[in-house]
Amino acid sequence: MKLNISYSILLLIIFLFIVNGNAQEYFTDTVGAVFENKRAIKKKEWNSNYEMLEQYNKNFKYYTVESNKLSNFQTCFVIREYDSESIHWLLLLDEKQKVIDFLMTAYDNAEGFLEIKSDCYTDKITVNTYNSYEKPEEQMESYVPSSKGFLLKNDLIFEYSESYGSSCCPRDPFRDSVKVGLKEFVTKFEQENSISLKETYMVIQGKEGEKTYYLSFKGWSKAMREKFIKKRTYEAAFLRSNTSTKVTYNDIIKNNRKELIFKLN
Repeated sequence: MKLNISYSILLLIIFLFIVNGNAQEYFTDTVGAVFENKRAIKKKEWNSNYEMLEQYNKNFKYYTVESNKLSNFQTCFVIREYDSESIHWLLLLDEKQKVIDFLMTAYDNAEGFLEIKSDCYTDKITVNTYNSYEKPEEQMESYVPSSKGFLLKNDLIFEYSESYGSSCCPRDPFRDSVKVGLKEFVTKFEQENSISLKETYMVIQGKEGEKTYYLSFKGWSKAMREKFIKKRTYEAAFLRSNTSTKVTYNDIIKNNRKELIFKLN
């Protein structure tokens, strides 16, 4: 009997370990969320770094909190506290700590007609908004970070991809056939055509450097998209059957293993 009980407890421990190991870490941001190490922001600093959020108001209290909620991206929370209205913003920062973009992740006021709270995962932000004056009253939008800013997941359609196999053991021959790296090619193409590629997504697919780049030409004309693909496939001296297949963000999630690392460049 004791043996059976001990065995059952062991199975329960293993089950809980597996569940917790596979659970995706996230943080829920609300106006009532508790932040450690809040640092007060004075007027001069606000006007220099955060004025894009709103004009400084001496009646409000402003704070900043360092955050590493999003993998591979520098972020921080900015908090505005007031008796009748409070706001949290999540800021996406570049390497020099300059603001690339921001999202309002929490909001509440004394009137109670509008409330915002967000679930911050390691690869996305889900913003939940309740507004009693809107139909429907509850709305949810998910965003993913990029070097250009926060992007709505539903808007992510990728029209071009490049896949690379192992960097060794054996080495993928495609790696040696590509004379111009994708990043270098994109930069040059942007400069030559006065255009910007805003959405680039990389999926890590193995421990030996296996990866796939997904590019979206959102906002580009059909002629410009075709020009990019034609020039890239010519200069790279290779053409894979999936290079111009359209996929969405959800397609990428669905077609790859959950443990893959997702990074927007």
